[in-house]
This record gives sequence, structure tokens and C-alpha cells, in this order.
Amino acid sequence: MAAVMDKQNNPLNTKTGIRGSAPFIELHLSRGVFATGGQLSGSVVFRLSRETNIRALTVSVAGFETVAGASFARAIRRQEPFFQREVLLSGREQPRFTSERISQFWNGFLGRDVGRTLSAGEHMYPFAIPLPVSLPSSYEGKAGRIDYTVTARVQFPIGSGVQVSTLVPVVFAPKGLKDRPVVLNYPGANGAGEQADLSISVELPQRVVESGQRTSGHFIITNPHRTRIDAIDVLLESCEWVRESEQRELDRSVVESMTIEPDDPCAEVIKGSFSLRVPSDALPTVEGTAISVLWFLKLRLNSEPPLEFKTPITVYLPPWEARRVTEPPI
Repeated sequence: MAAVMDKQNNPLNTKTGIRGSAPFIELHLSRGVFATGGQLSGSVVFRLSRETNIRALTVSVAGFETVAGASFARAIRRQEPFFQREVLLSGREQPRFTSERISQFWNGFLGRDVGRTLSAGEHMYPFAIPLPVSLPSSYEGKAGRIDYTVTARVQFPIGSGVQVSTLVPVVFAPKGLKDRPVVLNYPGANGAGEQADLSISVELPQRVVESGQRTSGHFIITNPHRTRIDAIDVLLESCEWVRESEQRELDRSVVESMTIEPDDPCAEVIKGSFSLRVPSDALPTVEGTAISVLWFLKLRLNSEPPLEFKTPITVYLPPWEARRVTEPPI
């Protein structure tokens, strides 16, 4: 279990800030990396040298998205989490209305509300917070950052509370995905997807690919007008986007490709197979509020005019690779 440490690997006392002493509050996570669609779990350890009254002990997880090169005003707005969930471990829920907060403060100040009394010693509270499958993966790249922070917080009846926080990597984990037909189209003159005279049927068993692994399949081109096709380029392409007032493409690159030359360039039916490898250091697919990392499988036909067909795929990191890439250094 991972406790929150300082740079010298000593436990951090969040009340006194003294390294090496018994911590006032500790946050332990059950693993180093967590997957979407699962639960973020661990425990909070609260140590008291004497009997103490608290109002609430909570643990929360929040996701923050920081866009690279954003204006100062937009950067401030981005400090608001796009995802936040909190679990009450001890005490009572925080008031939602201003009148309730004022009443709670004065009752505490006058001694009429002392909160919950905890005895001296060590108190341990396990927790589990669901992570929706739709959350974007942790990310750091040209488009900015997507981070997740776990925070354990103690609030007292009077005065400020104490808290401890740590970054936690979150990765996409495919679960129960079903194969579905691949529909390929190409952009027409007006930019919209149109059906070509040529039709392509692609069998792609692996639409979700782990980094370092291969995506393989085969295609059938139906060519009723016997258009000459000298070669078919199959490409694996990655691009990073920022969506603000308008979409900005920051980087687009072909990470792997292969070329297939048909025996008969004018045949009515042209068949071929392909196998492309996703690099082990590839960024995973990300679909954030403003940040996106997109992956495409493309078939480029060397014909007159040239045609390009594409379909999106999903790339994800295995847990051990995600920890190495996304976990912050201690």
C-alpha cells in the first residue's frame, strides 16, 4: 500500500510538517494505478495523541484538465475539476446552504456543537470510490495535462482543517467490448463523409489495442468500374487535439505503415491483409473536455483520384506501463 511520503521517503505529518514523526493523517492507496470502470480504493489512517472532536473526515477524488497555451482566464477556469466525488468516512455531511453554514459555525463557536469525539489512538477508515468508464486517462503531452488527485481531509468544529493529497494515475481498461462492423468513408468536396463508388469491407478483430501490441485484419475492395489501384497504403495514425473556441490540431504523425500492391490493379475485387504495431511508448486514446488524443487506421488507395478511408481505434496502456509513464516521481 502506498502512503504519502516526502522526497526523502519519510512519512509526512500534515499537522506539524515534521518528517519522520508519526503522521497526523495518512492516505494509503491499494495500488499504484487505477482503471476506469473500477473503484479507487485504499484507506485513511488518522492518529490522535489525545481525544479530539472533528466535524467530518472525508476522502475525495478530483480530475483536472490543464490546456497548454491557454489564456490566463481560461487557465483559472480550468482549475475547476471536470470530475469530483467525495465519500464521508466519519462525522456528518457538509451543509449545502449559506444559512446552514453560518448556523453551523456559530453553534461550534458557542460550544453547542462539538462534532464527533474520537478517542486517542489510531483510527483506520477504508474507502472505495467508483470511477466511471467514461473518464479520460491521465495524460501529459503537447495539449496539456489531465491529472487525478486523491485528498483525505479532516475538518474540525472550529478553525481550519488538515488534509493530505496525492496524484493517482487513471487508465482506460477495456471491459466487455464487442466487435462491430467497420464502416469506412472518405471526405467529399464539401468535407462531409460520402460513400465512394469503391466500397471497402474491413475485418478488424482488435479495435481496442494495447500499446506495444499489433492490430491485424484484412480488407476486400469492391471495384465495379475497374478503377486502377496501383497500391494500398495501410497506416496507423495518431493526433493530439485541443478543443477551445475552435479545434486546434497540435500534432499528427504516422506511427506505422505498410504498402500492398495488388496482382491486378484493375480487378473487380482486391483483397489484402495487414498487421501494424502500436509503439510501446505510444500515448493512449484520450477524450477529455478540451484535450483529445485520437488514433486512426487508414487505408489510402493510390488511384485517380486518390482515396483515403479511415476508422478510429482505441489505444490503451497496460497497468505496469501506465504506472511507469503516468505516475509522478516521488
